[in-house]
Amino acid sequence: MIAIVRPLAALLVGVALLLMGSGLLGTLLAVRGRIEGFDDQTLGLVMSAYFVGFFLGTYAAPGLIQRIGHIRAFAFYAALCAATVLLHAIFVSPWAWSVLRLLTGIALVGLYTVIESWLNVQAPPAQRSQVFAVYMAVNLFALAAGQWLIGVSAPAGFVLFSLVAVLVCLAALPVTASRMTQPE
Repeated sequence: MIAIVRPLAALLVGVALLLMGSGLLGTLLAVRGRIEGFDDQTLGLVMSAYFVGFFLGTYAAPGLIQRIGHIRAFAFYAALCAATVLLHAIFVSPWAWSVLRLLTGIALVGLYTVIESWLNVQAPPAQRSQVFAVYMAVNLFALAAGQWLIGVSAPAGFVLFSLVAVLVCLAALPVTASRMTQPE
């Protein structure tokens, strides 16, 4: 199993960092929204804008990946995600957050598309299910671990938004610096 996953280690480390940030962001926005006085209905609508972006991003991601390649697409979507995360702390309103959540959804579905298509191409057919099992374990562990980071600082401040952005940026490092061949 280790021999199968080793060539994909850079991508899986990137996934872990990215999804730790994503896990923290979901929890942070729910808590921070309550601190800012968003009622339950407003907060629910704001948070659901992510899924609208996730849906819309499925149309944009394949073309972008085909045009610029997996590594550049990963960097592009990571930069978009990090920027939208930081903007949540600057523009605190339900409308602004809805737009930012939509953009975050587009960015994350783009990242998922890059990651999963890359894994699909790189994994030998006989071991593809094992590779995706490891990927899903990393995915779920990182999302849960990210939620634990809510205790690092007060949700009312800027630090946790910065931490999410840092994790997303760090996720791009192993992917962009890897010698792993990207799909064509």
